[in-house]
Amino acid sequence: MSVVLISRGTMSGVELLVQRLAERTGARCVSREDLVTLVNRHGELARRIVERLSNAEKAYEDFCELRRPYLILMRAALLEYAQQDNLVYHGFSGHLLVPAVPHFRTIRIHAPVPLRVRMTMRRMQCIESEAVRYIEGDDDERTRWARFMYGKDIRDPSLYDVCINLGRTSIDMACAIVQGIMQDPECKATAESQAIVDRLLLSSRIEAALLTDPRTDVIEVGAAASNGHVVVTGPYLDDARRETILEIARHVPGVEDVEYRCGFAGVFPAEA
Repeated sequence: MSVVLISRGTMSGVELLVQRLAERTGARCVSREDLVTLVNRHGELARRIVERLSNAEKAYEDFCELRRPYLILMRAALLEYAQQDNLVYHGFSGHLLVPAVPHFRTIRIHAPVPLRVRMTMRRMQCIESEAVRYIEGDDDERTRWARFMYGKDIRDPSLYDVCINLGRTSIDMACAIVQGIMQDPECKATAESQAIVDRLLLSSRIEAALLTDPRTDVIEVGAAASNGHVVVTGPYLDDARRETILEIARHVPGVEDVEYRCGFAGVFPAEA
């Protein structure tokens, strides 16, 4: 099997698609709420970051402060699920949390507005005009979120390996398409591609540990792991603060040795 990252709009019928995929393939189906549950294991700071960021779009300074911590924590959560393979993640922009991995596939599900309106009216017990306003408002919010967070327009088809239009494709056919992708040999994990996931996960776990440990308030610190060797990159620090960061990194399972380098911490973990 492989890892499939599905992007969708509000009330697009993806829940039914995902349910059938789970029944047919045995895949683990994960949503944003599942990632938040893993993030919350990091304690009160992690919970505050996730909660505050949802209201930070109109407060630019808050958004800038919270963006990187949010990406680190949510990326670590998604990679923890992805490491086990045979995964279907469904959300709005989760596919942008991680860099390209050979056996990951990104899929955009498009559902026409009339179909979404009917689903919204049925689920929310509202009239048509209210359903239209709800869908338009939520879509606009999610589009702005992705632009702020990733600098991408989630409606851009070039971001996806496959786009499926539910206006012309039944749920059963869409399920068959995704199932075929997951079972295709080109989309299955290899030793090399799995090693990429392992490296990214270890790097993300180190960054999450540095972010949430009460002994450090340094946010702009990145980590790059390769076969247990870790390079931590961040601003110039005095000996005591640098040693604290190295100590935190050393205690992350899977780390064999670690060094600190002054430099810029990128958005995605690099290779050590």
